[in-house]
Amino acid sequence: MTPEKFLARTLSAVCPGAYLAHKPGKAPPLPWFVYKRASGEEYYADNTNYARLPRFRVQLLFEENDTDLVEAFEAALSELGTWRLYDADYLDSEACLFHDYRLSLGLDNLKEANEREASDG
Repeated sequence: MTPEKFLARTLSAVCPGAYLAHKPGKAPPLPWFVYKRASGEEYYADNTNYARLPRFRVQLLFEENDTDLVEAFEAALSELGTWRLYDADYLDSEACLFHDYRLSLGLDNLKEANEREASDG
């Protein structure tokens, strides 16, 4: 399973999501999330690329302050790896709240998910 598929599958258990954006006029009712892979996932040591750590920007959009939704979404982010809330604001253009997260996918978490998928399949 790719890091993107792992992220989409895990977070979609909380609410629907999409890569980058929904087509204009095709977005589902709130809440939903969008994500993209962030650049700079390389970790250099000893003058070489030591490891690749998949990093993502994930935005959750929702209508009102829903603490249960946010708690469930952040629990799902924790299943994926380490994250931080980068920004939270109100989007006038969408008439909704949004939380902007930065996520570093845990490679052990991805490995475990791949092993579970292999044993189920």
